[in-house]
Amino acid sequence: MTISARQVNGARNLRVWLRRGHRWLGLAAVFFVLFLSTTGIALNHSADWGLDRSYVESGWILDAYGVSAPAPTVSFADGDLRVTQLGSRIYLGDSEVPQEVDALVGLVALGPLAVVAVPGGVLVLTVEGELVERIDLAAEMPGPVERLGRSMGRPVVASRDSFFIGDAEVTGFAPLSDPAGLDIDWSSASEPDASEVAVLQQLYRGRGLTVERLLVEIHSGRILSAAGPWLLDIVGIGLIILSLSGIVVWLRGNGRGASIPIRKD
Repeated sequence: MTISARQVNGARNLRVWLRRGHRWLGLAAVFFVLFLSTTGIALNHSADWGLDRSYVESGWILDAYGVSAPAPTVSFADGDLRVTQLGSRIYLGDSEVPQEVDALVGLVALGPLAVVAVPGGVLVLTVEGELVERIDLAAEMPGPVERLGRSMGRPVVASRDSFFIGDAEVTGFAPLSDPAGLDIDWSSASEPDASEVAVLQQLYRGRGLTVERLLVEIHSGRILSAAGPWLLDIVGIGLIILSLSGIVVWLRGNGRGASIPIRKD
């Protein structure tokens, strides 16, 4: 075999390997391109699609992120209603109340309403856990709310030696000049059942990781900790090689197509 023939065979083999490598690298890159494109589009429309307000419920994903729920801080019951504090969140039954609090003082049920006391005042809720009104009593009381009770179908709060009673609609509170003559049923803390605690802790964990945050972690590769950015670097290098090999294959193919043999008569 002459040197020229070996050169031709070598060039042909190089083209074959370039085409094969380009093909397989392209197939491998398709997955990552589709993956990054899809997550990028989703993040671009995160607010429109509510991804920042949607939460991951998968137990193994939450475990992987170390999302855990604290034990109940305090819990109060009145009839069939129970309010429980976990961390800074409070739950009426199994419904999370849309208010974060430092502490929970008590609960009284008043027909279709539930009144929950916190140090700065009271939360007026429906029995389904929807917030009707928050009444701030910090400016009227000598200190934080220390106790919550019920008398004559109305809520009563105590702060140090001062007492305040709510109106029938629970829209405001007025000072009580002589609370000694009232029969006040004070709210007292009690332990929730273990099954109730398990449900609340699962609900708490479900609010610990948004879909948007998970997509950001996936898109950036941080979900794989230190290996994630390196994986994306490898993908980037692969795309560079794919682009360069594509150019080389195109140039060689274009050059071969352009060289038309001339027939000599």
